[in-house]
Amino acid sequence: MQPSIGAPPAVTRAVFYRELHQRFARQEFDNWVVWAGNDRVVIGGVEYASTLARAYIQPGSSDVQARVRCELFVGEIDPLDVRSRDIDARLWTDATGHESGRYVPMSLVIDVEGNPVLSGKNLLFESAPFALQHTGAFSYSIELSADSHVEAGRKEWIPINDIAENRDGVIVVSPQWVQRGPVVSEICARKVGARVEDGAFHSGRIAHVTEELGDIAADVIYLLPFYLPGFADSHTGQDVRKGALGSVYAVRDFFQIDPQLITPLEYVDWHALSKEGLSYPEGMGADTVTDRVASLSQRARAELLQAVGRAELRALTRRAHALGKKVIFDLVLMQTSRDCPLIDIHPEFYVRDEEGRPVIHRIAWLVYSDVALFDLAFNEPLQQYLLEVAPYWIEACDLDGVRIDASQTVDRPFLKRIKNRIQACKPEALVLGETLCPLHEAVDVPVDMVYALMVDFHRDVEHARPLCDFLEEVHGCFAPGTVAMAYFENHDSPRATQVWCDKYRNRLDEDEAARSRWQRAVGSDADPALRMALLKNAQAALIDASAGAVTGTNLTRGFEWGSEWGEVVRTDFENETLLQPELRRRDPHAQLVQFYRDLLEVRTAWPELHSGQVYYHRNDAEGGDVDDGLLVYVRYDRQGALLVAHNLDPVRAHSTHLRLDYLDAEPFPTAQLDTYERLSVKSRASLKRVEEAWRLELHPLQSGLWRLF
Repeated sequence: MQPSIGAPPAVTRAVFYRELHQRFARQEFDNWVVWAGNDRVVIGGVEYASTLARAYIQPGSSDVQARVRCELFVGEIDPLDVRSRDIDARLWTDATGHESGRYVPMSLVIDVEGNPVLSGKNLLFESAPFALQHTGAFSYSIELSADSHVEAGRKEWIPINDIAENRDGVIVVSPQWVQRGPVVSEICARKVGARVEDGAFHSGRIAHVTEELGDIAADVIYLLPFYLPGFADSHTGQDVRKGALGSVYAVRDFFQIDPQLITPLEYVDWHALSKEGLSYPEGMGADTVTDRVASLSQRARAELLQAVGRAELRALTRRAHALGKKVIFDLVLMQTSRDCPLIDIHPEFYVRDEEGRPVIHRIAWLVYSDVALFDLAFNEPLQQYLLEVAPYWIEACDLDGVRIDASQTVDRPFLKRIKNRIQACKPEALVLGETLCPLHEAVDVPVDMVYALMVDFHRDVEHARPLCDFLEEVHGCFAPGTVAMAYFENHDSPRATQVWCDKYRNRLDEDEAARSRWQRAVGSDADPALRMALLKNAQAALIDASAGAVTGTNLTRGFEWGSEWGEVVRTDFENETLLQPELRRRDPHAQLVQFYRDLLEVRTAWPELHSGQVYYHRNDAEGGDVDDGLLVYVRYDRQGALLVAHNLDPVRAHSTHLRLDYLDAEPFPTAQLDTYERLSVKSRASLKRVEEAWRLELHPLQSGLWRLF
């Protein structure tokens, strides 16, 4: 029965009580009769679904507020008859700084006359505002009640998750600096400063990375695993290392540094490391340790070497901070080496086969035969162990955060705990989650920054439509304001510059006219295929730096050490290959290095690249679509606008007409960035006014950027 119009409050509340508390068992509600859900949170005027919401704060001084909303439908009640006193609601959240969370009152949304404001036929509830003052990953859940027993412990509350298919909402609160899209450079310390002498490979070291910091055009240095690696299978005794050197992801000890990355004791500058808090063996100091190193026991030498390694890592972060950079490191959560002592000490940490041996780690078609797979999901003792890895290195060496290996494979509650544990010890820390997976599998990963899967597009696509389609899918999938790192190569992939160089050389061999045009453009003494590959490198970097949107997904650029000079040798950290940093001093590679430096400065000089909206020009040309060989978009905000255009075609020039009348001011293009000019290729990009439109022309693989006003 329905209450009569204008029914007394007791009657309406009684119906609510019956429908919520008596008629159905929990999780057995008939949602045609009673339904609750559509919970979401509003932060800074932006409404987020419960899947994941984002906020960016300056820890300790934030005034960011959040409100949570939800809806309720009860078929037996006319929603217009409901008043605030008829139904109670409350919000639980741990986003308020209380360790165990606290309740925040919620109320029925009503108009000035006290009547319910409906969402369709549903009642709408909204929480009181609560402040987001701490970085971390937090939850919220909503409960309803029509029970009038207010004595302690007697009032019954019904979670909306028990009424309908809902789940707790998630709010990821990140440090403010992450929102600006910091540029990230990936580095394998093993390959920085590596050399071959007398036929033997000598590993690069942490100290070599420190020497390189001033030349790396990035805001964040991301170190691949520097942990002590393992090479054998403890059950069979076999050497199972990958390649000649073994994988840096085959971790034997999470709390030790690979000795190959540390300066040998005989060559240590003890006085310099004293400034980094180096701990000496008892009775030793900077003045006495040199003479006594040789007399130390093997164990004492190993302990001293680790102390040196930690001091050198502190020296690296100290130098980075002096340059305005941050340093993060790879947090490996899925596996260890097959000779890790944990296999025998904690066999319950691992997934095991029928014979009790740890199984080999496999992801899709990839087989990691050198590692043992953790049984990570909801394994509390193992998770407690792993929770201490990142804080140990952050506190010991002043590191600035982590990149979580294969974060999409980690259960979300544990990821939340990791982020909270890290930011409890360093509130400004970055938690970057690797998400090499379909987009829908990454939308709920509770980290500060995810990956944008742009690699294949950059390497293979020569038309704008699929790239625009993907970018718009990214904007639609992730929570507004998500920062996603885009790159065109990393340690798992071949060098894109080499791929492009081979591809373009084959194309020119088959097309004499194109080869002749390119040879004229770069000069008779230059290698046209190499110059084309470097132009494509610059083009991909510019796309990664500019194609996002602040209210969608803001892209930020990532690159592997070597990308900035057009390296063609894979990092291939498992083998004794050497990279070629000497190319940085030779043209045209040196010109590409300067382009990367300029691109880093451009993000500061032109804030639209990390604060503006984006408009992809796809169907606004006079007489038809924009030429599909051109990727064209505008980044704009109230202060300014930037037109960014790329010719994806390696052999043909393309042109189109653009309408820019959607902008708030009349365009007046200035301050052009032209990749042809930067890499000494003849011909310039052209953007000219033609009656009511702008005519844009770009040569093959050319990219340009214009400030419009």
